[in-house]
Amino acid sequence: MQARKVAEASIISMTELEMATWRHQQGFHIILHRDRYWEKIRPGFYQPVHLLARLSAEQATKPTSLCWGFRAALSEADIAGSNGSIPVHLLSDLNNYDLQNFSSNRRHNLRRCQKRVKIVELTDTEILHHQGYEVVFSAAKRTQYLKAPSKQEYLANLKHFIAPKHRLVLAGIIGDKLGGYISGYAVDGVAYFENLYVATEVLTTNINSGLVYEFVQVCRRSGKIREVVNGLHSREDRALCVYKESIGFPVKQIPGKVVLNPIVSSLIHKRYPHVYYRLTGKD
Repeated sequence: MQARKVAEASIISMTELEMATWRHQQGFHIILHRDRYWEKIRPGFYQPVHLLARLSAEQATKPTSLCWGFRAALSEADIAGSNGSIPVHLLSDLNNYDLQNFSSNRRHNLRRCQKRVKIVELTDTEILHHQGYEVVFSAAKRTQYLKAPSKQEYLANLKHFIAPKHRLVLAGIIGDKLGGYISGYAVDGVAYFENLYVATEVLTTNINSGLVYEFVQVCRRSGKIREVVNGLHSREDRALCVYKESIGFPVKQIPGKVVLNPIVSSLIHKRYPHVYYRLTGKD
């Protein structure tokens, strides 16, 4: 395993163009509309590649005629035109995200992790090839939130996973075993978590909180990150929401423009109310 100390880890804040190019290279469908890059996240539904990019009212329009819906955050000058929001767990006060500003319980949990877990930045995929799938499978089985890929799919996706110019990957090592890992990227001063996987048997080490903490510290040290996004608000998973809020990621409603085909909107609202909420910010 090739790795470096987490204190030496770094994260690069990409431009929107660099993000769009990277996503395109990964096989995602990207289009340019009114000087902003958009990504198809579901068949027929689009959002900016940089989800929290604040678009002007002129930019936040239907990116292609071949879509039934889109959403985009709006600039402060155009907030009056918002008709929905993007509900995310958002950390905005990075400067105060430090042990001295945490509750005694959170400090205890993090120090417990620091004693038991060695957190490093991965610079190659060796340990993921040998131990990563078991961690992902364990996490997926426990949370039942994401479907675990097959081992063949997992290994195939590791080919370009380590990408220092685009993605930060931190791993928690316990003894000589991988306990969990977190990945994320940054665009125009906003960092986004991609995935956090932790094996069930090591949860008592508080490795999940340790990985999140160290990721944010890397963002702080960069001097170029002002916000960190810890996923969309999954309001149906109350335990997950309470946990994210407890580690400093409250739910924020980012004002935006949301346009959905009325028929599709009604169908989603009726059958999948929580999905509808995440798409629109509305009940």
